[in-house]
Amino acid sequence: MDLMVEINGIISEYVQVDIPGEGLAPSRRFDISKIDFDLLRREFAKAKRKNLLLKDLDDLIQQRLSELLFANPQRINYYERYQKIIEDYNREQDRATIEKTFMDLMDLANSMDREEQRYVREGFSSDEELSLYDLLFSEDLSKQDIQKIKQVAVDLLAKVKTKIAELDHWTDKQETKAAVDNLIRDTLWAELPECYD
Repeated sequence: MDLMVEINGIISEYVQVDIPGEGLAPSRRFDISKIDFDLLRREFAKAKRKNLLLKDLDDLIQQRLSELLFANPQRINYYERYQKIIEDYNREQDRATIEKTFMDLMDLANSMDREEQRYVREGFSSDEELSLYDLLFSEDLSKQDIQKIKQVAVDLLAKVKTKIAELDHWTDKQETKAAVDNLIRDTLWAELPECYD
């Protein structure tokens, strides 16, 4: 049996396809967090046509990177790691390089999975709260200031969502955008620790 068919079968088993609403074109959505990476590593070691498997993994990682960066632009380091892996691969494409690139992509996929769950470890209820926290975070904060910043991120997100819900098409008018900007500025001014100027 062709190994690529087998590998694609493994990946397809974990592909999640959402059924679109009426009048919408279907879009494929892959949940690679459920892929058995150990099994994929073992199958890759046996594969004769490693370039094709590498391309499949590359496509999945590109899609996942897009989602990560859209949710939180502070995660740009994952994109930079991905670019370095691909640049190294493109420099030299012998068997050892292909295998190393595959392992690097697997490690990157695993670290992206951990990053997607970081909001739970940080004590937030959503990735949106984590994104705001990342924007406010500074390396020289005390533990007390970090806790305060976490609370500010949660409060600010709740206030902004409430304000936006009150406004109809809030991005269409300067006045409504200014109201949201002022809410953000006032909240940050009132709630951020004194170490922020």
